[in-house]
Amino acid sequence: MREKLLLALREAARQKAPRLPDLQEVAELARVSVAEVREHLGSADNFAALLSYQQTPAHETRERIIASAARVFGLKGFQRASLDEVAADAGMTKGAIYWHFKSKNDLFFALLDHRFQSHTGPLRVDLEALVAGGRDPLIGMTDMFRAGMRRCTDDPEWSRLYLECLSQGRNPDVRERLATFYDQVWETSARFTGELQAHGLAPADIDPKVAAIFWSALFDGLMLAWLVKGDELDLDHILPAIFQMLWRGIDPASAHKNSFRNGEQ
Repeated sequence: MREKLLLALREAARQKAPRLPDLQEVAELARVSVAEVREHLGSADNFAALLSYQQTPAHETRERIIASAARVFGLKGFQRASLDEVAADAGMTKGAIYWHFKSKNDLFFALLDHRFQSHTGPLRVDLEALVAGGRDPLIGMTDMFRAGMRRCTDDPEWSRLYLECLSQGRNPDVRERLATFYDQVWETSARFTGELQAHGLAPADIDPKVAAIFWSALFDGLMLAWLVKGDELDLDHILPAIFQMLWRGIDPASAHKNSFRNGEQ
């Protein structure tokens, strides 16, 4: 749809030259509603920047913009950062940003999805190693969770940026996008729980969707506490203890319950 509307915008600009078209004119040419044009292209104030960018969209360009967004948003925060600053960091025109992303919110959530994919990739490798056997499940799951936490604590500016975005939940667009993101997180986590169940590493009577919500809430809660308390909260020390407490409820084998009672890991 976005490509269709960009083509309609260019044709409308050609027909209406020397002035720029408005939302209604682009909508009529594309045979869609004004609301759809605004959703995909933003306000008419964006049209000049969009028309100034004539390059063919490319995956490399999009990745470059996302990398710049990570730097600028991380340095200035979600609220204070602007698309002009992202464009300057990327060495591009603002039109290049608008060609790929319809708004600052759109760019931020593309960045969020990029981070999520980069963080779940290593998790998938760890999960495959765990289900392959040969390792104590309690230790393996503790290490998987700890590695996920480290990927966030190693980049505290990103973690603060994500928390700042959560605080913008009164904005309907932000709230809707966050809800979609959480659906994605829960779906991935539920799939991982299902694989653990299939290999006898989690009880069969646990609902994977409920487990997904639990793991997400535990992760978010610990990350929030770490952002507030910093190095006072030694995650490497407390995570094994947390998983020991949880193990009674998630370990399908009695041998591991005995290990818990004996204080072993």
